[in-house]
Amino acid sequence: MCIGRITGMSSWSKFAPALLACSISAHALPIPAALSQALRGTQASAVVLDPKTGAIFATAGEPRSGAPGSTIKPLLLAYALDHGIVQSETEVYCRRDLHLAGRALPCTHPADQPVFTAQRALAESCNTWFAELGRRFSAAALETALQQLHLAHASMSSAKVEQRQLAVLGLNGVSTSPLQLALAYRQLLLHTPPNGVIANGLHDSVDFGMANPASVRGMSILGKTGTASNAGESWTHGWFVGILPNRLILVVYVPHGDGGTAAALGQKFFRAIAAQGPPL
Repeated sequence: MCIGRITGMSSWSKFAPALLACSISAHALPIPAALSQALRGTQASAVVLDPKTGAIFATAGEPRSGAPGSTIKPLLLAYALDHGIVQSETEVYCRRDLHLAGRALPCTHPADQPVFTAQRALAESCNTWFAELGRRFSAAALETALQQLHLAHASMSSAKVEQRQLAVLGLNGVSTSPLQLALAYRQLLLHTPPNGVIANGLHDSVDFGMANPASVRGMSILGKTGTASNAGESWTHGWFVGILPNRLILVVYVPHGDGGTAAALGQKFFRAIAAQGPPL
């Protein structure tokens, strides 16, 4: 018997193949237990949200907040696409050696295809592409975008180019908590086409890009990682946002680590809520 079937997927069904629809079984853990098991023995914090209602399914760990790193990229890209700041076909050549405000921010994606459009830049989290997006944002537009996301941020109303670029990269001037980030992604899902650049880029990120450590065979997951440091801290923290469309949004924050570390915890969570047997 197939239980826990995902319903109401509408056009998001391209990201929920039959294997996922029938793989949630009696062997799967309830969401709170799965989250607790995934984070056991770590200092991570996390929240799981219902994307349809905004209700909280589960939380774990201490309340924390920090710079969002690259998890902010799809949120600001969506605004930029909607307002014509960039197009989905906008191309940027990446030399993988970005420097901003005296900071080295090299890209870590493969170097074999150096020209990026929006979807692939999101999947591979190309800092150079998104720094160009930050350059194209006006100060007023970036301030409006951040206000609409309801994320704590320094005023961008008179921000210079490098300030805007660092904000778009999620490295300076913006802070969030797991719950705030989950709510921002919920709004993103509500207003983003399920077969558009954002959804496809997030799917590709888990499939072959920077969020691949969260990949689970048989589950079609949308995801984004982020790594950043808070002001005055010499260490990095990591983020992972993982989405099962129309089922749940997971946000993991690791206080000492990186996005890959957080994505690996996300993988543990997804494995815990899904049985691995074949569909019925």
